Amino acid sequence: MPFEKYTPPKKGPKPVAKPPKASLLQGGQISLNSTAYAEYLKGAKYIELYYDPKAMKIGLKPRKYPLKSGFPLRVVGKGKSTYRVNAKPLMEHYDIKIAKKLTVTPQWNKSEGLLELAL
Repeated sequence: MPFEKYTPPKKGPKPVAKPPKASLLQGGQISLNSTAYAEYLKGAKYIELYYDPKAMKIGLKPRKYPLKSGFPLRVVGKGKSTYRVNAKPLMEHYDIKIAKKLTVTPQWNKSEGLLELAL
């Protein structure tokens, strides 16, 4: 009878793929989970910010290199799985008020080449 190799199962539950999410925080930060970064912004180190006042949407355009109009995209959190950009100047300029944390599902706008966050 031939031998069969036994391989013990991996410990813990299998990781569950999380849907892309973005959060707008009271202090003016925009936070993205790792899924949103991987799907839409991969490789970006800077973000250009846009706003559509009629549709009430914030746009994030990924950039790999610094620009005068770009804001740094920072990796934060214990697992380095959250990405943040400071959007406070945009929110103050357009008088956007966030009373409490607002979590949205981002949508990629192919024609504009940016990630949309509906308010």
